[in-house]
Amino acid sequence: METFILMAQVVLAGSRMYDLLWGAVFGFATLNILGLVARRFEPGRSRMTFGEMLAITTAVVALLMLGWELLFLFHVLPIRLEPR
Repeated sequence: METFILMAQVVLAGSRMYDLLWGAVFGFATLNILGLVARRFEPGRSRMTFGEMLAITTAVVALLMLGWELLFLFHVLPIRLEPR
């Protein structure tokens, strides 16, 4: 019985840790994008670097994946059509 309780705590703590790591990834990505936006207002800058484009693309893909997961979480997807 004690082993089961210990295993349950490890599994639950692992999922919470996973959520914390995702929050940290999204938080640092947001700070990175805000830093890139702030640098865009520097005088003398006219183009985006490859790193800036890569960071923005990564953030957009991450937001699309988050939106996709939320559609499943709120039972919007999968769409089930009734046969006629």
